Amino acid sequence: MKILESLREPEGQSEALLREQYLSLRQQIPLMYLLMTINAAFLAAVASRDVAPMLSIGVPAALILVTSLRALVWVTRRRSDPSIETIRRRLRGTKLAAVVLSMLFGAWGLLLFAQADPLRGSSIALYVFVGAIGCCYCLQALPSAARLVMLFGAAPVTLRLLLSGDWYLVGTGLTFLLAAAVILRTLATNRSAFSEVLRSRSEMSDLLHALEQSQEHYRYSVDLNPQIPWTSDPDGSICDIGMRWTVLTGMSIEDGMGSGWIRAVHPDDLERVLDQWRAVLESEDHPMADLRYRLRRADGHYCWVRARSYPRHDAAGRVVKWYGNLEDIDDQVAAETALRDSEERYRLASRATNDLIWDWCHGTDHIDWADSSDSIYGHVEAAEGTTVGWWRRHIHPEDVASVDAMTAQVYGGECDSWSHEFRFRSGDGSYVHLLSRGYVLRGEDGRPRRSIGALQDVTQSRRAEGELRRAAYHDVLTDLPNRAYFAVQLEKTLDRAREHETRVGVVVFDVDNFKAINDSLGHGAGDAVLRAVAQRLSDGLTEGAFAARLGGDEFAIILPDLDDGTPVLIKDLLEAVARPMTVDESVVEVGVSAGAAIWPNDGANAEAILKSADLALYTAKARSGGDVESFHPELRHAVETRNSMLREARDALGDERIIPFYQPKVCLGTGAIVGFEALLRWHHRERGLQPPGTILAAFEDSALSTQLTDRMLDRVLRDMADWQERGYETGRIAINGSPVDFRRDDFAERILSRFHAHGLPPTLLELEVTESVFLGRIADTVERALRTLAQEGVTIALDDFGTGYASLTHLQQFPVDVLKIDRSFVSRLDSTNSADFAIVHGIIDIAQRMDIRTVAEGVENEAQLDRLCELGCDIAQGFLFGRALDSSRVGPFVQGWPQARTAYCFHPSEASRARVSGQR
Repeated sequence: MKILESLREPEGQSEALLREQYLSLRQQIPLMYLLMTINAAFLAAVASRDVAPMLSIGVPAALILVTSLRALVWVTRRRSDPSIETIRRRLRGTKLAAVVLSMLFGAWGLLLFAQADPLRGSSIALYVFVGAIGCCYCLQALPSAARLVMLFGAAPVTLRLLLSGDWYLVGTGLTFLLAAAVILRTLATNRSAFSEVLRSRSEMSDLLHALEQSQEHYRYSVDLNPQIPWTSDPDGSICDIGMRWTVLTGMSIEDGMGSGWIRAVHPDDLERVLDQWRAVLESEDHPMADLRYRLRRADGHYCWVRARSYPRHDAAGRVVKWYGNLEDIDDQVAAETALRDSEERYRLASRATNDLIWDWCHGTDHIDWADSSDSIYGHVEAAEGTTVGWWRRHIHPEDVASVDAMTAQVYGGECDSWSHEFRFRSGDGSYVHLLSRGYVLRGEDGRPRRSIGALQDVTQSRRAEGELRRAAYHDVLTDLPNRAYFAVQLEKTLDRAREHETRVGVVVFDVDNFKAINDSLGHGAGDAVLRAVAQRLSDGLTEGAFAARLGGDEFAIILPDLDDGTPVLIKDLLEAVARPMTVDESVVEVGVSAGAAIWPNDGANAEAILKSADLALYTAKARSGGDVESFHPELRHAVETRNSMLREARDALGDERIIPFYQPKVCLGTGAIVGFEALLRWHHRERGLQPPGTILAAFEDSALSTQLTDRMLDRVLRDMADWQERGYETGRIAINGSPVDFRRDDFAERILSRFHAHGLPPTLLELEVTESVFLGRIADTVERALRTLAQEGVTIALDDFGTGYASLTHLQQFPVDVLKIDRSFVSRLDSTNSADFAIVHGIIDIAQRMDIRTVAEGVENEAQLDRLCELGCDIAQGFLFGRALDSSRVGPFVQGWPQARTAYCFHPSEASRARVSGQR
C-alpha cells in the first residue's frame, strides 16, 4: 500500500526539495538508461541461442531504442532551468516511465528465464536483478520510482527463483530478496537524511533571504524616504539630522547642527519660523510643531518644506528630546497653486458658458454659488452663498418631489453622480428650466460630505422642444390638437373615467357642403372657414372639454366627467360654430352635422366610442345634415351585430371550432416558400367555414381576444410540431397580435412559454401587428413585449402599413423586421403612373433603406406580380400562389412546390401548376 500511495503523494515537502531531487535525477537518469542499454544487450547475448529471435533481438532492440531516446531527453534537459510546475510534471513522468520500463524489462527477463537453457537461468536472473539494482541506485533521489523499479523489475524473476523448487535457484532468490530489502531500507534511510539536509538548507536559506530582505528594505526605506529625520534637545538645538539634508541643501551635517539650519531658511520666512518654533518650545502643553517655509536648495533656489516634530517626555513630564522630520512639499504647493488657478479659470469659463458652479457642504447644509448666480436667477443675495432651504423654496412645487427623491438617492448611497432637471423661480417671479449635474464626495463611513456641480439654464432648449412637440400634436392650419393627440387624450380620459367611474361624451362633427365652399371660393377660403370654425369651437368649450381637428373638415370633442343620466348637450356650441361668417368680403353660410356618443354606454373603449359617434354623424348627414344625432337604440344594429359576434366567438371557443388555415408566402427572388401566414377560420354549425371578419368584435374584447390568440397559437404550434416530425420545411409561421393582446403585460411570455412547452424554437414565429398597437398608453408595454420577442429570434411584421396611423418613427422606435403592403394598394397596381404604384414604391424604398423586408398581400394576377418584382418587393402572398390551406394539406403543398428558381421569381404558370398540385 505504501508503494501505491507513493504514486499519489507529492515527492518532498517544499519547492527546494523538489528542485534538489530534480537536479540529482538530471545527472543520474542518463547513467541509468546507459546501464539498462548495456544490461539489455548482455541479456540478449546470453539467451540468443535458446529463445526466438523476437525475444533475443526484437525486444532488446525496442528497449535499447526507448532507453536511448529517454537518455537523450534527459541530457538535453541539463541546459534548462524549469519552473517548479515543470519539475513536478517531469518527476511524475519519471515515475510513469519507471513503471512502464521496469514492467517491460522484468517481463522480458522472466520470459528469457523460462525459455532459456536452465544452465543459463541463474545468469539471466542475475542480469535482471543487477539491472534493477543499478536503476534503484540511479533513482535514489526519487525513492518512490526506485521502489517501483524493484517491484516490477526485480520482483518477478525473484519470485520465479523462489518457486523453482531447485535449491540452488531458491537460494539465489532468497539472496536477491535479502539484497532488495537492504537496498529498499537504504533508500528509505538516504531519503530521510537527504530530506532533512535539504530542509535544513532550505530553512537556513529562507532565514538568510529574509534577513537580506529586511536589511535591504531598511536601506531603501532610508534612502528613498523623501522626509529627512532629525532630533533636537529640549531647547530646540538640532542634535542629529538625516543624510538627505546634505542632498537637499548642500550643507554638511555639521553645519546644520545646533541652530545652523536657520542659515538655509528664506529671509522672508525666517522671523515667522523662529517665532512659531519658539512658541512651541515655550508652551506648557508642548504641542506638536507643524511649520511650512521655504528652504534654500543646493542649487541656490528655494523650495517649500514642511517641518513637523513631536516631543518625548520623561516620567516627570519634562521634554527630553524632540523628534521630527523635514519634508519637501514644493510639488504639493505648486499643485495647490495650480488648483487655485484652475478653479479661477473654471469660474471664468462658467461665466462665459452661463453655467452656475455650486459647492454644497452636507455637514452645514450651506451652498456656495459662483458669483454669476444673479445673472441666472436675479437673486443678488445668492452670490454670498445660501442654505439648502433657500434653494429648495425656490424650486417649482411640482418638481420638489423629484428633487427630494434624487437627494434621497445621494444620501442613501444609490448614486455618486447625477443629472436632473427642474424648474426654479428667478428673481422676477418667472421660472427657468435648470439642468443640475453634480458629483458627491463621501467620507470613510460612506456618508456624503460634499457635493460639487453645475447648473445650466436650458429654458430656451425646453421651449424649442415644446414647440416641436406642439407641432407634432397640433394641426398647422387651425392650431387645434390633431388626430394623434386626440387618440392619446381620449385614452387618457377613458382611463381616468374608469378610475373615477364617470362618463365621457364624444362628439364628432364636420362642415356641411365644405367641398362646395372649396370649389366655389377656393382653397384659401376653405382654410379660412376651418380656422374660423376652430376658433369658435375653442372659444365655446366648457372647462375640461377637449377639441381636435381629425382631418379635412372633421372635428371632434371630448366631454369628460358627465354626470350619470346627463345627455350630451352641445347644440348651443354647434350653433355658435355654424353662424355665418365673412371670408374675402363674401358671406359664407356655415352648417355643421354632428354625432354624439357616451362612454361606456355606446362603446367599451376609445375605438368603439369613436365609431359610435361616427355612426351617429353618418346618420345625421344622411338626414340632410345640419343637426346633432346621438347614438340611440335605433342605431344599435352595429351593437347587436357585435354582441352576436361575441356569442359566436364564445361558442366556437367552447366547442373547439377555431381552425387555423395557412396561406403560403413566396420569396420573389428565389421562388421558394419562405413561410405561411396563419389565418383564423371558425366553423359555423350551419354556414360552415367562416372568416375572422364574422367575429370581428371578439378581437376588441379583452377576454375573448386573449382566448382566441391563445387558441390559435396552440393549434398553430401543434401543427408546426407535426410538420417538423414529418420533415416538412415550412419556414416561419406568421400569426396576428391585436392591440387587446398587448394590454396584458405577459403577452410575450405567454407566446414564448408555449413554444418552449412544444419544444419549438421561437425563431419559427413571425408576429404581425398593426400600427394601432403603438398608440395610446400601452405603447411602452408594446415596445417591451416586442423587444422581448425579438431577442428570442421572433421577427416582427408591421401589417397594413400605410393604411392606418402610419408613422416612420414607429420603424425607428420598435424592432420591426417586415413591412406588409396592404392588399388595397396591391389590387390597384395597374399602372406605373397610379397613386397606388407610387405608394407601394415609397413603402418598398423606405424598407430597403432601413434594411426591412417587404411582403405584398393579395397578389392575384401576373400583372401585379410583375409590378412588385419591378419595385423590388421581397415576398408575396395571395391567390396567385395559393389559397389558404388546412394543416393537413400544407405538407403536400410544400413538397409539391417547384424548388428550382431563377433570380426573377419564377414563371406564374409554374406557380399555378404548383398551386393546383398542392391543393389536390
